[in-house]
Amino acid sequence: MPTSSIRRVFILAGIASLFLSYLGIWIRFINDPVERTGADFIHFYSAGRIAQSAGAAHVYDLLLQQEIQQEQVGFTLAPGQVLPYNHLPFLIPILQTIVSTGYVSSFYRWVCIMIVLFITGILTLGRMLTESGMDRRSTLLASIGSFLFLPLFFSLMNGQDTAFLFLGAAIWMYGLVTGREMLAGLGLSLTTVRPHIALILALPMLFRSRKVFLGFVLGSGTLALVSFLIIGMEGTREFISVILISAGGEWHGMKQYAMYNLIGILMRTLPWLEAETIRMIGWIAYGATIIGLCIFWARSKGLQVGQTGLTVILALFTVPHLHFHDLTLLLIPIYELIRSSAQNTGLKTETATGLPIAISLLLLLGNASPILQYTFPYLVMIALAGYPFYLKRISPAARQ
Repeated sequence: MPTSSIRRVFILAGIASLFLSYLGIWIRFINDPVERTGADFIHFYSAGRIAQSAGAAHVYDLLLQQEIQQEQVGFTLAPGQVLPYNHLPFLIPILQTIVSTGYVSSFYRWVCIMIVLFITGILTLGRMLTESGMDRRSTLLASIGSFLFLPLFFSLMNGQDTAFLFLGAAIWMYGLVTGREMLAGLGLSLTTVRPHIALILALPMLFRSRKVFLGFVLGSGTLALVSFLIIGMEGTREFISVILISAGGEWHGMKQYAMYNLIGILMRTLPWLEAETIRMIGWIAYGATIIGLCIFWARSKGLQVGQTGLTVILALFTVPHLHFHDLTLLLIPIYELIRSSAQNTGLKTETATGLPIAISLLLLLGNASPILQYTFPYLVMIALAGYPFYLKRISPAARQ
């Protein structure tokens, strides 16, 4: 059988396998009261309900969050068992609009909004590929594979707001590649839904392009002003208090041992080391990475192949808080790799566009064992981070 036919069969089988697997997982999940109320969506739901009943200024009141979450789980929660709403206030009007007394129907409405945002981000990256000379068939395959990317599905199943993070990163990458620097900065401001990720991506821009950084400051400043107007001074104080609790890492739902970053791997491999010590190591590595990336971007001449993707991977590995759904951002280095294939460097386009499907199948297979579950994502990060160096070895003149 010709290689092209084997590849076509693999891709079609992979798409069908992922779709059917996700469908089965979702049906089981949404029909299980324990699983669906154990999802992260419950703290988005509590935020929307509090905004409706008590006003947006009280969304970060942990006692009110406890009351709403208790109604859904059906038993009394201790304060430390509450999943605190620690996301930025500019999401509150959306939540206030879409939630109702029906938890499941509210979940569906939220997921629909996230799907629209994910599709917008994927289309943005697809346009980048098209403008780079890739044919529509290959772009469509990359888009389908991206929508079936396992971390993306997990973000939907958890009811997380990862779609805002992904859309912001997609616009940032598109703006950098096409020379629309102000757009890149404005897109980057959307990543402030994860402030620790936004910071590590934005600060190097100050040394690469003042226009990108200015766009980020304008965009994030506008979101900050809107947030303050939504919750006021008292709400801002409660928001800061919740953020400090989350930074401590011990509150319910933080699960640092289950993270896919440096802190997570240290907690799993060095259980005898105190959690405070591990968190300190993580924060030091995070700060050092920011400094290193600032130097890296300042010294770069033009936008190099793999530069954006490597930055994202280092950010994911060293940020103090990172769960599986945040690995949706791995689509950024994947698209960078796909784009390089369109420019006749490295992998063939047919192979590169199938990467989102192949990686998703690998990560799904990893769920068969706890060891593989945590090993495969790190191996994927290493492979994607190392690919630009492979490109330089086979094609020193490769440039974006």
